[in-house]
Amino acid sequence: MNRRGWECLLVLGVLLTVGLSLSGMVRQKTDRALEDVRELSAGWYRLEDGRRFAVQVPGTVVLEGGGDLVLYNDSLTDADQGATLTTRGAVYRLQIALGDEVLYAYDDTAFPRNKQMRAKLDCNAVLPEETSAQPLVLSYEDPGDGRFVLAEVYLGSSSAVFRRHCAGDAFTLLIVFTMALMSVAATVIALYLAKVHMQDRRFGDVACFLLLCGAWCALDSSLVQELSGQSPLVCYLSFYAFMTLGIPMLHFVRNTGEMKRFRSLNGCIGAFYLNAIVQSLLNYFLGIDLIDMLFVTHLLLAGGTGLMSVLMLREYRACRNREILAVLRAFVMLGASGLLALLLYWALEIPYYGSIFECGILVFIICLLGSLITTMAANLRLKAEVLVYKRLSREDRLTGLENRRAFDAFLARLETEGVRYRDVALVFLDLDGLKHTNDHFGHGAGDELIIGAARCIERAFGSQGRCYRIGGDEFAVILPDPDGEERIWNERLDQAIRDYNQGSRYPLSIARGVSYLRDGDRGVKRMSDWKYEADQAMYRHKKQQRARAAQPAETAAAEGRG
Repeated sequence: MNRRGWECLLVLGVLLTVGLSLSGMVRQKTDRALEDVRELSAGWYRLEDGRRFAVQVPGTVVLEGGGDLVLYNDSLTDADQGATLTTRGAVYRLQIALGDEVLYAYDDTAFPRNKQMRAKLDCNAVLPEETSAQPLVLSYEDPGDGRFVLAEVYLGSSSAVFRRHCAGDAFTLLIVFTMALMSVAATVIALYLAKVHMQDRRFGDVACFLLLCGAWCALDSSLVQELSGQSPLVCYLSFYAFMTLGIPMLHFVRNTGEMKRFRSLNGCIGAFYLNAIVQSLLNYFLGIDLIDMLFVTHLLLAGGTGLMSVLMLREYRACRNREILAVLRAFVMLGASGLLALLLYWALEIPYYGSIFECGILVFIICLLGSLITTMAANLRLKAEVLVYKRLSREDRLTGLENRRAFDAFLARLETEGVRYRDVALVFLDLDGLKHTNDHFGHGAGDELIIGAARCIERAFGSQGRCYRIGGDEFAVILPDPDGEERIWNERLDQAIRDYNQGSRYPLSIARGVSYLRDGDRGVKRMSDWKYEADQAMYRHKKQQRARAAQPAETAAAEGRG
């Protein structure tokens, strides 16, 4: 790995450690803010053959003969009236009661969950107004081996309990928030690239993937499950978000380099869609629960990630593209986190498998976006260089006006598009006396005069049309659908020249001639005729200017002879 790659890994490590430090600080502040939630750990017991056995909560209880576990607690007081009790025991289908009154009973008949999903759920019960006269009862269903792992039991106000649950899901909420921000950023970049005609669909693919990941992480969290009352709809949405996770990433790979040529990617995309459709049909018609078909989605995700990695490795070996290598590394990290999450889910049945996969997804997306943004920056820089070169090739360097090449290109477009204009005026302009200025005062003075002429022409015509320098002392203006009369244009130009001459060492004089694209019958003239008419009109005006300039000199000479 090169120095830049190591530096990227170090930056990622810094970000992760900073996140851990911040989470620790937030947790300390949260613990101080939740002092009104107390842990109900003392006073628990179970009854067996009329005898009372103390039970430590949290802790582990093993019933040698199997059967359900029922815990009692007589320590509630009148101060606990209306308080909220919370614990985790859905994995044992927990029931919470106060005496004979059932306050909570876990039920997943509408949407069955497996052990790993139930282990993440919070079980909440609101205590009634009268609490001190009856025992608190927690009933746990036999898991099959008689071994019960009991979670902490907390008691407090409903708002305090809710804050504790938020703190418990803080990592997931942070992941979801980060995904949402990155999704918005990817969407904004995709829209910007489309606006500047540099569309890269992969930013849209990343945004869609982040949206699905964020939805899955949020809907699968215990906090959202609690807020929704463990609604089956939330579970269904979570499953379908998970089932379609691979689709935008497969599109991402297809849109990278020349990967479209691998038809197996299309087949894999179809397999994900087919999986969602078939599972829906089997659930509806045969009553097969989605949880019992989850392994199919896991196999598809593992197979899809493996397929994408293998194809990208083949592509990288063929073209040695650094972008392909960066994407390949990201998929390897995603695959590693996914395999670890599957191991925790199926082999060890650990409920926090999702956090591992969420971290892997986050690192994966950071790597992908980093690669995409690097590529985008290089493409934008290249486009900027091309635009600058194109502008310079169509721009007169001395005056900043468009040059002869741009003028001819616009005339070529007018030959096909001229009919859509009401009329188009062509103005040819010629700078008088440029040769005299160059010969007597130098080319620097001549350049100053050319620049002055360009500024005057822009001032007179720039708001209505396009101004060009088409030769050494020759200029042109094209006015599509011109406003005002020719006399008004001439007055504006003459005023600009007078203003310039007041502060210039070298007098400026510009001859001009106008021709209109449409003839008297409103037909469109030929380009050659149109330009010829404007050129002849300019030369007539030049002669008129010279004649007017010569009259004062002749009058002065005659007066001198007299």
